[in-house]
Amino acid sequence: MPELPIKADLSESANDILKELALPSARQVGEALGNVFGLFNTLTLPIKFGNVYAKRNFAKYAEKLENIVEENIKQVEPEIAIPIMEKLSYTSNEDLANVFANLLANASNKSKVDLIHPGFIQKLNSLAPDEARLLEYFKENPGDISYIIFKAVNSTDASYRELSLKLTGIEKKLNLTPKQVVIHLENLVSLSILQDNNGLFRTDDEIYNKIKREYTNDEERYQNDVLNKKYKPMDTLDIDKSFYSITSLGRIFIEACTN
Repeated sequence: MPELPIKADLSESANDILKELALPSARQVGEALGNVFGLFNTLTLPIKFGNVYAKRNFAKYAEKLENIVEENIKQVEPEIAIPIMEKLSYTSNEDLANVFANLLANASNKSKVDLIHPGFIQKLNSLAPDEARLLEYFKENPGDISYIIFKAVNSTDASYRELSLKLTGIEKKLNLTPKQVVIHLENLVSLSILQDNNGLFRTDDEIYNKIKREYTNDEERYQNDVLNKKYKPMDTLDIDKSFYSITSLGRIFIEACTN
């Protein structure tokens, strides 16, 4: 996407908005977004950007700009800036606001412009707040997301019944439930951020043993149920092993939308 020249001369209404928001780096914000403010209806600017959520969210964005050297600040293309600004004007959830602010800040940075794609905005629009937290988790833990599934197996014909969800242990780190984690991971798969490699597994057994130790109580319960013929004719407890991996697109997306 070609870089637009910086025009820091803001309209009077845009200046008023920046003053009202009392942003600590108003000049940088003006350089990055000044021309975009001019594309909004000036009569609605105070209403749109003067509410408590907008003030908080644009303060997040301005704070991120303070970490960019001034010569790297660039004007953000309207196709990128306007939908993100709209989102920041009303988003109440801080985790979601943070990933939108990150994307806008990176779009304001000449050295990060190659990370930015308009399609990322739609992906962010499809994220739940906890999925925004997962992006930060993946940034700090960039490897595969291994999982196990407890299953009851018929030792005669190898038929089986899955007893658990895909268990990763992530819920214990982010204060979620296993069901929430599965929903979020599968949504990230649908957005091409993750890939489920079901049927493949890592050869390092300790990876899966570590996960299994987090579910000792579940394993004991399933083992007792199998022994007590709860899942007859299934007569053996087994564990499937596999992993999610972050796609190439996912790695770029995560870098563009995280701190």
